[in-house]
Amino acid sequence: MTKADLARKYRKEAGSKTPHAELARKMHKEQPIMFPTIETARDSLRYIEGKSGGRKAKFVKETEFFMEEKRSTNPYALPEPDSDDLEPYRLPKSFNDFILAGDFHIPNHRMPPINAMINYAKENKITKLFINGDLLDNTPFSKWVNEPVRPSDVPRWFDMAKDFLKTLKQTFTEIYWLEGNHDFWFKRFLMTKAELLFGDKYFHLEQRLALNELGVKYIDQKYLVKAGHLNIVHGHILFRGGGSYANAARMLYQKTKANTIASHVHVESSHSEPDLNDKLITTFTTGCMCSLRPDYQPYGGKACHGFAHIQIKNNGDFNLKNFRIYKGEIM
Repeated sequence: MTKADLARKYRKEAGSKTPHAELARKMHKEQPIMFPTIETARDSLRYIEGKSGGRKAKFVKETEFFMEEKRSTNPYALPEPDSDDLEPYRLPKSFNDFILAGDFHIPNHRMPPINAMINYAKENKITKLFINGDLLDNTPFSKWVNEPVRPSDVPRWFDMAKDFLKTLKQTFTEIYWLEGNHDFWFKRFLMTKAELLFGDKYFHLEQRLALNELGVKYIDQKYLVKAGHLNIVHGHILFRGGGSYANAARMLYQKTKANTIASHVHVESSHSEPDLNDKLITTFTTGCMCSLRPDYQPYGGKACHGFAHIQIKNNGDFNLKNFRIYKGEIM
């Protein structure tokens, strides 16, 4: 297999939206003999697209990934950047009627709100679920000072999460999981405390929880997710720095100025404002599926249980019902 053949194989598996730099790093890491440097991998990706310039383009003109030459964005032959602009993660159009729920914080999840969500899905024949971050609690991996846990606790919690997802799959045939800050803590722990293991995907959540076998699609926290005209974020990046959550959705509006739904703050809220052209923009935050009295807030606060039911129309517009749950009952 030639370098070009291998580059086409990687591009086909990764899809057209994966940035050159990200894919080139993967190719170099997995095929160091064929691609001894990241730049040689990038050169192969440029070649199969006909972007190598000169006479080389004619050799790939009739192949799968050839792209018509566009006006050069680098007329002065400046050094190429290491990164490409990050494109949003767009949910497929078929994912158009789904439940969005976040902040389960296993093993601190709570049965009544989860049961209410599943019952609602079954009653309304909803088979798609978007987990909007923080399925896991991962407290031992945080940067905060916490009480010590037993060595057996962490693997038990991972097994609990795996069994939890298996159970959800009995109701929801299609599940997406957007990485939240608590989910990311485990990845950060590998990066900073066990960097020798970080490069081995065997030790990442996708493998530990058998997400591929379960059919659960895991989305990195760096992506803005779009369902039609609705933006979906976990919320920790936008709400970074804290602030008053007197109306969390209004704060979300001030940060996005676009139709957006977030979790993270454990509060059900919504806020609507028209722009100068009378286009209505609405932002939402959802309640959680975990304890309302965590260790860092033992006396309770504004948190509530809840989830959202989202329907995306053919033109990208959406209907959204943001439910609050009280003592296991949908309000």
